[in-house]
Amino acid sequence: MSVLRAVDGTSCSAAVSNSSRPLLSFLCPALRIENPRRGFHQSPVAWPPRPSPPSPDMFNNFFIHALVQAGTCQEHQRYFSTYREVLSNVGKHSSTPRRHGGHKGRRQPKSTFRGPFAKVKEFARNELKALVDYYGIELKTGPMPDNNVEDSGLLIWNIGDDHQPWPVKEDIHKTYIAELEQELAKKDDASHDVLYELYKKLPAPSVAYLKLATIRDLLHHLSVVERPDAVSMQRFLGILDDMKYAHIHITRCEWTAAIRFAGRFLGKVSGTELHSALHVWRDMEKRAGIRGGTVTMNVLFDLAVKAGKYTLAEAFLREMQARKLKLHRHFRVSLLYYYGVMQNGDAVRRAYQELVAAGDIVDTVVMNAVISALIRAGEPSAAEHVFERMKRLHASKVKPRPSPRNWRERRLNGLQLTYEGRNAAGIGDMEKRKELQEQASIAPDARTYGLIIRHHAATAGNVDRVLELLKEMELNEVPMDGTVFIVILYGFNTFGGLRYSSWTLDKLERVWKQYLNAVRDGVERTWLSPMSVVVALKAFKRCGDAERVLQAWEEARELWKPNPDELDRVLKELRRLVPNHPFFSVNV
Repeated sequence: MSVLRAVDGTSCSAAVSNSSRPLLSFLCPALRIENPRRGFHQSPVAWPPRPSPPSPDMFNNFFIHALVQAGTCQEHQRYFSTYREVLSNVGKHSSTPRRHGGHKGRRQPKSTFRGPFAKVKEFARNELKALVDYYGIELKTGPMPDNNVEDSGLLIWNIGDDHQPWPVKEDIHKTYIAELEQELAKKDDASHDVLYELYKKLPAPSVAYLKLATIRDLLHHLSVVERPDAVSMQRFLGILDDMKYAHIHITRCEWTAAIRFAGRFLGKVSGTELHSALHVWRDMEKRAGIRGGTVTMNVLFDLAVKAGKYTLAEAFLREMQARKLKLHRHFRVSLLYYYGVMQNGDAVRRAYQELVAAGDIVDTVVMNAVISALIRAGEPSAAEHVFERMKRLHASKVKPRPSPRNWRERRLNGLQLTYEGRNAAGIGDMEKRKELQEQASIAPDARTYGLIIRHHAATAGNVDRVLELLKEMELNEVPMDGTVFIVILYGFNTFGGLRYSSWTLDKLERVWKQYLNAVRDGVERTWLSPMSVVVALKAFKRCGDAERVLQAWEEARELWKPNPDELDRVLKELRRLVPNHPFFSVNV
């Protein structure tokens, strides 16, 4: 059984009428022929001549005319909104009841018709049942035949890449389009905020007034983000909804990006976000008729693993085998993470060996995945061994590539190694593959050190090893990640304040000073937040006294400009840590 059919569940069945007479009567009640009753009139003039029975051509012409009018009427046109479906899935889990409004807030009268509406009502009930039917494996109520009629076919907006821009309504709109194209020409330097602001200045649907090449560039640019969030998701899916409304074809890459946004826009992936991503995937394959490729399956597999739906993740692996899709380097890295979550160290090693045997390039990203998986699998010693071998192997390289400086360079470097390595292995060019492997950087980066530091700070409680790694990062000019500082501060809060503990106040002072200097210097992914400040205050309370806690708060306040909610959150925790202190009567 296909994964899509299993995810779709009972929503595959459709209500089909065996009789065409009620449908025609519903579309055209004026053509219904009824037997005339007897009339007791004084003159036969009261009866007009009986019309001749309609011919089959009249029915056909009327039916075609009705379909054309229904398809071109913008007021009654059906509008499929991907963005609304994603938000509705999130809203279903809200504790506050919300009012579901219709068109302009008007309540539609209840229908008392019979006939075909009874089947539509039964179809709606099946749709409601299918909302929670993720897998369709254990909760079947009856056999599902393979010849079920699909409830939704291909939609009209999947018509090909023959879009022609609509004529603009005002001359100022030409200026907006020209400015948008100039901003896109800046490539990586183009601002997402500026692009979307210019896009929204065009009349709705804004996408219809752009050339097809401009649409593709705009979507590609908005899809490249360091981390998906609610704003980037709303922008991307909003443009896709405009494309559906304007009947513009959506490509597989754009659908895959939409699935990623729907599943990752809140950061942490839960069952709700996974459900939203599955809705987008269903629209992609069943409504648009575009089958997902390796990248699509990789995104879905990664979301299923991060949401803890391991049975569904395995189903996606079987679906890839059924579709005869080949694993690429990114997918194999996701497999390493999956086996680590499953705490299977042998499977981690086997997946790594398969990656090497497939001809994929091994770089720092791959080795970070191996280290993370081994730590999750309960083998920190093996992870340390891999870490030391990375340093020795990097020292033996003759001309390694310089390490990427930011997330955009890391992304481009990863894509290049993935596709160039696959092409070299596909044609059997071993010299090209050897050259790529020699150039690939395998030096430990900030994430590599962060993985080892997290283990020693949060689990092992070895502060001496943590400080040794921090010193090593400074000597090798490896930039520090802000999340690593937070983990170390958690370590002081957990292991500090005890007799004979190595997590002393002097060591905390050194880490805190290094953290503030990194924030002051604007190191990438390093900033102050309510969580980091609260953890630091707790650490100083654990290892020091109330006066040092208040001094740490003043030091953080010099570099941090919180909003009122963030400030209130920290002050509540500060009041709990140092209650009845004169500080609050003077400053609060």
